[in-house]
Amino acid sequence: MTTATEFLDAFNNAFVNKDRSYLDLILADNCKIHFTDLNETMTRQETLDWSETGICSGIDDYVIVNDTDESIAGTHAAWGKAEDGDWKSRCFIFAKKSGDKITEWYVDARPMDEGKSVEIIVATPVKRIWDTFGLHFGQYSR
Repeated sequence: MTTATEFLDAFNNAFVNKDRSYLDLILADNCKIHFTDLNETMTRQETLDWSETGICSGIDDYVIVNDTDESIAGTHAAWGKAEDGDWKSRCFIFAKKSGDKITEWYVDARPMDEGKSVEIIVATPVKRIWDTFGLHFGQYSR
């Protein structure tokens, strides 16, 4: 079983090296990436193309709260460059997987705010995702 950390490392390596081959290995043919904060969805091919653009430069600081045969959930930091300048976000992720492949990946990104804890950043916007997939939000919040 591919672990949550291994999946996240694949994304990080793709961003850092601008090399889609890391993601090509872990994304199912029908994979969709959902950016819930932007209300946007990317196909597998769009995700592979995007991984080499440099918009996202890397991810780290993983906090894994769920890692099973069927799904993963947690948070990570992300940073990069967009047309309007540098950005840094804390992201909540939830992914459905089948074997060693991701079938769906949900991301809810929030700008980093040094004054807020991860629980505050993640709590309200993504609770609906947890509920949708039967995760018990209360057991992971403080």
